[in-house]
Amino acid sequence: MYYEELNKGDKITTKQRVVTETDIDMFAIMTGATNPIFIQDEVAKKLGFKGRIAPGALTFALTMGLFYGAGLFDHLVAFLGIDKLKFLAAVNPSDTIWCEAEVMGKKEIRGERGIVNLKWVVKNQEKEAVLETETTFMLQKKSPI
Repeated sequence: MYYEELNKGDKITTKQRVVTETDIDMFAIMTGATNPIFIQDEVAKKLGFKGRIAPGALTFALTMGLFYGAGLFDHLVAFLGIDKLKFLAAVNPSDTIWCEAEVMGKKEIRGERGIVNLKWVVKNQEKEAVLETETTFMLQKKSPI
């Protein structure tokens, strides 16, 4: 989406995505996030979880992918910041996540770009919030005709 296509109060809902054990394993391998609660059911169960859980950073990264799939970042120039990031509930293998985001504000800047602030709420199949954050992005403006 271009900067002009988003307005304060607009809401964006992404498609859904199932988080798999393979997602968790690959993320752990790629990032070194090998905490036993991410890769061993028994350890996670001893700590009160249903089984192994997804790293919060993986949930955030998968949500970024959902935004790409929604076209939000088709004209992304820069990811400028994350504020108030909260991991509210565990995400387990086989959970389905999606994001509901709202445009909280916009700032026009000189040139061919603008800044957009979004508030996100990532939910699971039970409609339980698992992640909340506010982010700031720089998007391209539409080219003059």
